[in-house]
Amino acid sequence: MIRARKAVERLQEYHPPLEGRAGMLRLDFNENTVGCPPGLVRAFRRSISPEWFARYPEYQEGCAELARYFGVSPEEMLLTNGVDDAIKLICDTFVDPGDVLAVPSPTFSIYRFFHDLAGGRTKLVPYSKNLEFSAKDFLAAAGKRARWVAFANPNNPTGTLIAKSDLKTILEALPNTIVLVDEAYFDFSGVTILPWFRKYPNLIVSRTFSKAYGLAAIRTGFLFANTRLAALLKRAHAAFAVNAAALACALEAIRHEESVRRYAQMICKNRERFLKQLEAMRIPYAPTASNFVLTRTGPRAHEIAIRLRKQGILVRDWSYDPHLKGYLRMTIGTTSQMRRLAEALERLRHLMETQDGSSTWQDLVTYSPTGWFA
Repeated sequence: MIRARKAVERLQEYHPPLEGRAGMLRLDFNENTVGCPPGLVRAFRRSISPEWFARYPEYQEGCAELARYFGVSPEEMLLTNGVDDAIKLICDTFVDPGDVLAVPSPTFSIYRFFHDLAGGRTKLVPYSKNLEFSAKDFLAAAGKRARWVAFANPNNPTGTLIAKSDLKTILEALPNTIVLVDEAYFDFSGVTILPWFRKYPNLIVSRTFSKAYGLAAIRTGFLFANTRLAALLKRAHAAFAVNAAALACALEAIRHEESVRRYAQMICKNRERFLKQLEAMRIPYAPTASNFVLTRTGPRAHEIAIRLRKQGILVRDWSYDPHLKGYLRMTIGTTSQMRRLAEALERLRHLMETQDGSSTWQDLVTYSPTGWFA
């Protein structure tokens, strides 16, 4: 019988959101809820032809323009097929069987997925009860032998931020460990350490156009590192890892920066307004600097998610995960979209109460240090 590698057989099954999302209010995948700038679509249509589809991608000029946009040199940037591909590339380049990855828990599951697939071992370091991150506690738990550590900042699924001072402490305490800081949600937090990669030779920063830029379907991601690390990553990178459509759309997207900025500002305003509505409904949530919020809706969270779906509203249900039962993650959208969600949640408030009718939500979101993983 043909068998897969042991690392593959040990992998946990990934549970993406359900299919059949067309025509629904998609608040389950942290996407841009209105789409990319309309001008981008018109420009892309003008650029394509039968001959264009028949050619292999050419990257040099496009990558040089994108590098200028980010304020780096082409030798310090890699274009990737989304951030997932960027994470895989780090594992392909640096991870040997048995190597250790240390990550906060809960966090983006793809770090662990590709690391474990490479035959590595993952050390989960739980957040504090109040979802606070401490560099001192992380270093004590992770140790100094990790091959790499990864931080989503803001974090997914919590939406919380790691302070720059904590990241600085970790970078300096682990000079021989690769530190990935994933800034997929930078456009909503405004917090970045991108310029630091020239100061810290162990730092890699990732970005994506899948969120605020509205290009999730195209899969456009970026890795930034000093020239030595970037050169090593490029050795393991596929020659045509990113398709020509992704490159063309990325180049057009940076010409619509003002549109993207306005969208992000709108989302941040609606986020604060929606958090106040959650407080009024006594639904606990984690503090968030991103375009989503993690809420605790209680033991009937799965039923709530199903009822919302029947009303045409999709939210991210974590009921399949034993450490995240009772939690729903909700993407922030437009004013009308959030009004629709708030009204639907208000109609379902009776499902967020205990059998004796009293509210189960006395405090904001609580966290069990036994381990969240999302």
